[in-house]
Amino acid sequence: MPALLDGSHTPDATDRFDAAAFDAAVRARREQAAAGGYQASCEALEQLLLTCPTDEAARRGLVLALLAHQYPRLGKLTSSARCATEALALAERLNDDGLLADALTSQCYVYGQLLMGREALESGMRALAAARRLADPVREAWALNRVAAAYCSLDNPTQACASVQQAMEIAALGDSAEVSFSCCNNLAYFWLRRVDEVKALGGESTMLAAALANARRTAERATELARDSGSPFQVAVALSNLVNALLAGDLLDDALPLLNEFGHIAHDHNYRSLAIEADVQRAIFVSRKGEPVRAAHMLEALLNGSNEPPPQLRRLLLRSLYETHKVCSQYRQALHWLEELGALDRQIARDNLVLQTEVILIRDQVEQAQARADSAAADARRERARAAHLESEQQRLREHAMALDRAAHEDVLTGLHNRRHAEFALPLLIEGARMADQVISVAALDVDHFKKINDTYGHAVGDAVLQQLAQLLRHRLRSADLLARIGGEEFVAVLVGIAPPQAAEICERLRLAVSEHDWAALATGLVVRISVGIAGGAPQQKPPHDTLLHRADRALYAAKRSGRNRVHMD
Repeated sequence: MPALLDGSHTPDATDRFDAAAFDAAVRARREQAAAGGYQASCEALEQLLLTCPTDEAARRGLVLALLAHQYPRLGKLTSSARCATEALALAERLNDDGLLADALTSQCYVYGQLLMGREALESGMRALAAARRLADPVREAWALNRVAAAYCSLDNPTQACASVQQAMEIAALGDSAEVSFSCCNNLAYFWLRRVDEVKALGGESTMLAAALANARRTAERATELARDSGSPFQVAVALSNLVNALLAGDLLDDALPLLNEFGHIAHDHNYRSLAIEADVQRAIFVSRKGEPVRAAHMLEALLNGSNEPPPQLRRLLLRSLYETHKVCSQYRQALHWLEELGALDRQIARDNLVLQTEVILIRDQVEQAQARADSAAADARRERARAAHLESEQQRLREHAMALDRAAHEDVLTGLHNRRHAEFALPLLIEGARMADQVISVAALDVDHFKKINDTYGHAVGDAVLQQLAQLLRHRLRSADLLARIGGEEFVAVLVGIAPPQAAEICERLRLAVSEHDWAALATGLVVRISVGIAGGAPQQKPPHDTLLHRADRALYAAKRSGRNRVHMD
């Protein structure tokens, strides 16, 4: 499959994307990583990404964010940076704050590891803002956790401790054991950095003791969380911090069983970096037990072993060799290893600069690819817009014609039929009833004292009365009945198949509904009543169509003369 910039493939005609199976596979890989299987999880996610079509942007973003989160466990920082940057571009396109927070959180971590402290802090703060917009405590805790790492990369362990402590409090509100462990473990690491800082500055013994106590306490809590998770990787990481805290406090007897456990887990599960770190801790333990020469031999064997340790672990070895020879008063050898340490620091700085440049280039490449994709999408939208323009114009003309037709037959204020439509439809309804041998009734309705309503409450209230009255009438008549406004406050209803006595009962219910309606909601003290006149029967042979309407009007006037607010049948 030809790879695209973002790692997708060009699907052929035989491709069939199964979204449900894809989602299940992603969930399984997430669980696999949570149990410590980062290598297998990443390999499977890479394959899943190749099967995910480019139009499945949300699913592609999810897989990219997971890879960005997991790659650093394998030491693949630039791969993590690429996935995070691509996920970020998709999140911005989709306007997805969840994906945005995840991508920026991973980006923050990578930048921090590459000593790009300011960039890390910026990404972390953006992730934090996105998580807070979602009100998602788990994502908020992850973002604060990475912000703490950014502060650590800026040599500010005090602020790092404060940020990760806040992250732990927020993590307690969510339901994620992984973020709780990560926060607690990072807090232990930051306290260990604080211990080194106090020692380097020659701080007070009370300050050092407090830092050591906090480091041990948080490392012990992280180890408890790791054991609960069942992830051997988390247990090994937590034990590395706990052993360091115990060694820093010269609690050698407490450290030994944990050191043995750490070494067994790291070697048995082939966690290469952690295995080297465990071996370095054992050498430090041996030196503290009074055998610095033996410890120096152990460290040199690790340094010159067949597997070249990564730069940060090599730095730990050189520093330990320097300190061990210094304890033995072997100053020439100590100076040698100190010079090696200085040379390595310079090399690490150069390498970091190269990696920083690569990460910036990755960001630029993704942005350029996104710009090209946006341009192509814009071209496609313009083509679709041109293709749709004629259809839109045709639809507009059809709607205009329909609007003109409605205007010719519809009352603008009430939405009922107007007088013109009633005059057109009434003879047709009468003739239809005659041919079907059906009875028919016509009801003329009028609002009592409507002029007084307008004069007292204003024409706006009068209009609202007519609108609500139209709704009351419409909801209580059949959809097949003709209902029209034929004058200012005058309405007509034509009821086919309904004899006048039944029509009178229907109209009486209408009159009561109007009388009982809450008109005071429109204006305090407002009362609305209607009068109704009814005429009907079996249509005779082609009578004048206005005879029934004339009779209904006559009945309406009779209702008015009788005191209004009543129904009168002709």
